Amino acid sequence: MLFMEKMHHLANSWVSKAILAAIAISFVVSGMYGYLGSSTDLSAAKVNGEEISQQQFQQHYNEAYQRISQQLGSTELAAVVDSPEFVSGLRTQVMNELIDQELMRQYSDELNLAVSDDAIKRAIVTTPAFQVDGKFSNEAYQLFLRNNNMNADTYAQYLREAMRLDQLQQGLMGTNFLTPNQQNEFAKAFFQERTVRLAKFSLANEMAKQSVTEQEIQDYYNANKANFAMPEMVKVQYIDLTKAIAEKNVTVTDVEIQQYYQDHKSEFMTKGQQRLSHIQVATEKDANEIYAALQSGADFAELAKTKSTDKVSAAKGGELGWLNTGDLPQNFEDAAVAVEVGHFSSPVNVDGSFHIIKVDERKGSVELPLEQVRDQIVAAVRQDLLAKAFYSVEKQVADKAFEDQSSLKAAAAVAGVEVKETGYFTRRDLPAELNFPTIGSAIFDGDVSQGNVNSEPMNVGEQHSIVVRVVDHKAEGTKTLEEAKAEIKDFLTRQKAEKVVLESAEKFVTDLQQGNVPEAVNFGAEEKWIYAEKKDPELNNAIFAMPKPENGKTTYKATKANNGEVVIVALDAVKDGEPGEKLLAQLNAQTLQAQAQEVQANLLKSLRAKAKVDINESLLKQETE
Repeated sequence: MLFMEKMHHLANSWVSKAILAAIAISFVVSGMYGYLGSSTDLSAAKVNGEEISQQQFQQHYNEAYQRISQQLGSTELAAVVDSPEFVSGLRTQVMNELIDQELMRQYSDELNLAVSDDAIKRAIVTTPAFQVDGKFSNEAYQLFLRNNNMNADTYAQYLREAMRLDQLQQGLMGTNFLTPNQQNEFAKAFFQERTVRLAKFSLANEMAKQSVTEQEIQDYYNANKANFAMPEMVKVQYIDLTKAIAEKNVTVTDVEIQQYYQDHKSEFMTKGQQRLSHIQVATEKDANEIYAALQSGADFAELAKTKSTDKVSAAKGGELGWLNTGDLPQNFEDAAVAVEVGHFSSPVNVDGSFHIIKVDERKGSVELPLEQVRDQIVAAVRQDLLAKAFYSVEKQVADKAFEDQSSLKAAAAVAGVEVKETGYFTRRDLPAELNFPTIGSAIFDGDVSQGNVNSEPMNVGEQHSIVVRVVDHKAEGTKTLEEAKAEIKDFLTRQKAEKVVLESAEKFVTDLQQGNVPEAVNFGAEEKWIYAEKKDPELNNAIFAMPKPENGKTTYKATKANNGEVVIVALDAVKDGEPGEKLLAQLNAQTLQAQAQEVQANLLKSLRAKAKVDINESLLKQETE
């Protein structure tokens, strides 16, 4: 069986897509915040009567928005996330993910999938993030809960749902599989190595010999007019206003520094701190017994070592160290604040565990001296002055651009910048310096689109505005024959040359198969081609479609490369891939994942088709807050 046929038989479409291209996961559990929505919120959507709250939707949206904003990074790219089109698209995506998540949750209910309390506990104590020196740390766990504004019950519920979904997904992965023999055959084919030599033929010499008549050009133009559609195009002039236009006018004085320090003193105070110890136990009964022992004179540190379930602090006599005011659960902190230094509290219930808290030492908040925060203040004052100076120049530019509509020269002179001019471009290929949604919309859809009108300054980033003026506009249409002539002539010339060279190469192949090597054929050195590497897709497919050499006899084929060159391939040897156990396991895992994704996508499609889904459409149109 030929290689390409084998690949087709070894892998159905979803496997090929998974291994040969990047597959996006069709369903993502988008985070624990899905379980924090208030039942009193107005619904963002209803799935078979079950509500997805607006709070839940907004939390997921904010998380996705921030993640993408951070990934984009640069000002130019970050500006994209503020476009209505982007915001609407992201909101729609988040809504669909939440609906899919709810459908899967409901399906898990139908299957009676459950996760025991013991399984939840095991998952928590074995989570790496909650471990210190390889052991579970309740302190680390409690810190995680505080940082995410959750209590233990809320997190357990989130974990239960996540584990149920994992059960479902693991089940889906088991619904399809490749046999070990199929896995091996697929791996051998996918990582197969072919030893080839290539003889390349340039079209340049043959193109120089070809001629194209006016009639051929006319006939091709008439038959392919759709290929010569010309999109709307513009040429613009613009002035680019950045913070550089204001920086030279900004100086931070000592008076301004001192004034800012006085006005913002609360920002330059250290947090109050307490050095605490605690004894943590599981039940109120145990806590009361320990409290009674302490009141009778028992040593706090010794009881912490023997009784506390927080093993990390217990080893240190219950010591938690210095903790900032505001960093502790409210009822824990309230209890600590109410205790005098050297004394301990009565038992306090914090998220289901009972604590006796001892205050070892206390520090009040301290005002940081001016010199220690001077650089921070200079930066803040400078930023404020820069914003004001930039706005002042920007306003002057706006006024001048409005007053003098004949050009941008007067407006540019106010800011001390030059007027720049672009070549022609379409709405799909804006120059990088103008590639912002607001700019593109103004140029092609706004008042300035018809030309000879100055725009107002359009903000595209922090202290960054652009003023544009369309100086020429070409409506959408079709290139005339005269405009397309050079392009057509070049295409037809190349087409003729390619036909001649390919025919010659095919004749050379016949000679080679008969054992004769034409003088015009010069093979390069041996090359190793592996199917998975896809060096040159067109040439790669041709090489791996060739029959294997038999009895050591080289096989030949004339074909084309991606760059248009004609190539004769000499296939000398074929070696099946030997991926090894590790790579084979990875390939199998990818295959199973692809299977599960395909099954899950089909399952969701079926569930959604049968579900009653009501969406609050207004949420999809709102822009980010």
